Amino acid sequence: MRNGCTGAETFVSDGLERWSAQARKGYFELLLLTHLARERTYGYALVAKLRQAPGFAELAEGTVYPVLARLKADGFITAEWVTEETGPPRKYYVATDEGRAVLTRMRDIWTSMNAALDAAGERDGS
Repeated sequence: MRNGCTGAETFVSDGLERWSAQARKGYFELLLLTHLARERTYGYALVAKLRQAPGFAELAEGTVYPVLARLKADGFITAEWVTEETGPPRKYYVATDEGRAVLTRMRDIWTSMNAALDAAGERDGS
């Protein structure tokens, strides 16, 4: 027994945690790109917005920046340093036209996956 759980309960708990983490990873890029398609924003403000999404309250900044770098390398977003009148320069991110096109496809895939899940639930009476 670990943490008061039987082996089977621990297996289920660990398995669900792994599944949940994988689901959040896939959803995270969709969520991030959605924000950047909507408006240009800098890293810290983006993290604050993402933390408002269900399941992302504990989002670490260190999780966001590697994904931003990958999206930039793929040509889906651009980044630009902006010097403000007050405070330090900030790096602003925004979706490119290619990023918006990819976002549309990502949403289509997400919708299709949800429809498949809904249909499976209807078939088995869930």
